[in-house]
Amino acid sequence: MSDTLDRTGLTLKTLPELTTELQDGYKAVYGDDINLASDTPDGQIIGIQAQEAIDLREVLRDINTSFDPDQAQGLALDQRCALNGVKRNGGTFTVTPVDITVDRSVTLKGLDTDSENVTIPAGVYTIKDNAGTQFVLVDSTTISTGLHALSFRASLLGAVQVTIGTITTPVTAIAGVTTIINSASITNQGVDEETDAALRVRRERSVSGPSQGYTDSIEAAILEVAGVTACICDENVGDTTDSAGIPPHSIWVIVEGGADADIAQAIYATRSAGSGMKGSTIVAVTRPNGRTIDIKFDRSATENLWAKFNVLVIGGGTIDKDNLKTLIVQNIFYEIGESASGDKITCYVKDLNQKYQVTGMLLSSDNATWLEVVSLASVANKFQLATSRITIS
Repeated sequence: MSDTLDRTGLTLKTLPELTTELQDGYKAVYGDDINLASDTPDGQIIGIQAQEAIDLREVLRDINTSFDPDQAQGLALDQRCALNGVKRNGGTFTVTPVDITVDRSVTLKGLDTDSENVTIPAGVYTIKDNAGTQFVLVDSTTISTGLHALSFRASLLGAVQVTIGTITTPVTAIAGVTTIINSASITNQGVDEETDAALRVRRERSVSGPSQGYTDSIEAAILEVAGVTACICDENVGDTTDSAGIPPHSIWVIVEGGADADIAQAIYATRSAGSGMKGSTIVAVTRPNGRTIDIKFDRSATENLWAKFNVLVIGGGTIDKDNLKTLIVQNIFYEIGESASGDKITCYVKDLNQKYQVTGMLLSSDNATWLEVVSLASVANKFQLATSRITIS
């Protein structure tokens, strides 16, 4: 078989085929009686040459598949999505108040204009929690004797979890600081950068903009709004309120992320004339004639999902449970209104390694009642997994 790139795609030689070609070439030069067994010098050279050839072909295969947004990864996926006007959602920082007690006037240096930078400038006042996660002061300040609640930002970008009462240790030594403790809840929970899997789903949904169904067009328009991570638009074409509570001849838009005003503008621009709307978020949009129209939609909230199951390796072997949990959280997503099924996790785990045997897969929405399929408390929400809520035996 030859290496070819045609209408059917890229076809490349396999390692056995390359090995056979090299062996035939050696025999043509040195004669058919040459010993090319794998434990001979010539056989080992052929093995090295064949592996180098297959490595180059794997690079070609990766380049070829990177043109497909459903297979591209990382930077290549960002480039493909840019052609559809879709940009990967970046991560954000966790911000939390921390009580700082001082026995004299103290000046503490903060991030100030560098508050969104990953690189921390030298001298910024830094503290840490019991696990060693560091937090840096957001704004420079001079404080007098007593207790002061100051805003600190996690030094790491992403979904840094904070437990009350655990940030107690200084990293930067400052005379006059006597106690440090976070006694209140966080003010902003950071989120991780959008994964390849989530970006692929959002890109696919965004290209439905030119579709004939106007609900799909509404979804596509909203998904293009900066900061929006998920959206669904349902409609009731009947003459009575349906089982989801949508009034007759109305739409119900549920959105996660993004600014209210931008979302309302997207709905206004794509909504079918005369259709009603359901939602507790109401935004007045100004029409070109100066009049306003109230656009309604709802915000999606996340519901915690717990999972527990058993995994063993057929034929024996060990499993990195922490890494497996992380992979599951990074690649298993639930849509707004989607019930959670254990099959989704089971299939993903078995795809990682066909030798994995998964049993006893159960899910829970309250960490008390365990079922094979779990429903949301509200169809406007969506389930979310976390490594701390996954138990693998």
